Amino acid sequence: MNQHAILLAYLHLHGRTSCEDLERNCDVRSVTTRMSELIRKGHPIEKSRDYSSNRRGKPRPVTYYALAGKPAQQDLFKPA
Repeated sequence: MNQHAILLAYLHLHGRTSCEDLERNCDVRSVTTRMSELIRKGHPIEKSRDYSSNRRGKPRPVTYYALAGKPAQQDLFKPA
């Protein structure tokens, strides 16, 4: 799988995820660049920013990505 496919698959399974978590769990170093490429190609990806506490308790900006319009693990809710 290429890096784009890995990121899309992870977002599909896990939903909204921070850039840092995507780097760590998908082994993709340039997540911001890859996500920008996916957005330019027309993939429905939402980018949002929020604040999270660092080790010292001070707020730091965090970027999150999610697939637009698709809840995480939607296949769990399909009727049998």
